[in-house]
Amino acid sequence: MLINEYTDAHRLFLQASLSERFFTEETAIEIYRKAYEATAVQDQETFTEFMTTLNAKLNSIDLEFRKSHNEEDGSAVWALVNTNGDEIAKMATEYTPIEISFFRRLIELIVTADDESFSVSSITALKEVVKLKTSISKSNGEILLQRFVDDKWLSRSRGGRYSLSLRSILELQYYLKKEFEDYLSECILCYDIVTKGQRCEMAQCKARFHHHCARRYFDSKNNKKCPNCEIVWDSSNVIGDCDSIDSGSRPKRSNNQTTKKNTRSQKLEVDYDQMDQDDDDDQMEQNDE
Repeated sequence: MLINEYTDAHRLFLQASLSERFFTEETAIEIYRKAYEATAVQDQETFTEFMTTLNAKLNSIDLEFRKSHNEEDGSAVWALVNTNGDEIAKMATEYTPIEISFFRRLIELIVTADDESFSVSSITALKEVVKLKTSISKSNGEILLQRFVDDKWLSRSRGGRYSLSLRSILELQYYLKKEFEDYLSECILCYDIVTKGQRCEMAQCKARFHHHCARRYFDSKNNKKCPNCEIVWDSSNVIGDCDSIDSGSRPKRSNNQTTKKNTRSQKLEVDYDQMDQDDDDDQMEQNDE
């Protein structure tokens, strides 16, 4: 594809979007239009061409405007993301090392949650403040959780459960896929990570859809059958936070993810036990002195 000249319109778009970094496509198109209106650039690119030219310039500094879709309603969104290294480490400009450690642990709890619920309760989240032996109090932990939500790293449901936001899925996708390959699935229609959607009724089948992708796929089909195993597709068999759904409609599954989760949890418990032992040893040394 031919890359056009990087102009003042591109610079203005970048400046206007730096503060948000995450916005709907509708907002992105509005910024694109205003950027051309405010500059003297004559040869206007289409929005798609404009973003391609912008990304060609940004790639040299490991940045990129990336497009995705809201997992729940399918609306298009754009995010300015880092494309190099450990994205979580780059949060150091916004959070302390202790806060980042807490966030890492929350990600692990969310991604490895039972039965692909991809969420944790506020009680479970706050317990991690104590387990991590940090100086964060419970009240400050609540403030920090709200900050994660306000900064769009986490989402909080009406039932008080925390899940990964679309910003986290977009910006941290390389980290998520590397660290949690055995727990995450991709939508078989759009190939993006799916943490809110539908799954095949067969426990061993890996077919997963976002809700909006399932609607788009099955609307053109006379018979709703799984594209992988061809069993009848049940749209009520969902993954993700199900606060508003009767728990009886979501049967527990027995698969190798449970075993992997238990193994990972046991390792963490050993780590915490070792931390407790180290604290006891330090206390004994102080008493001897």
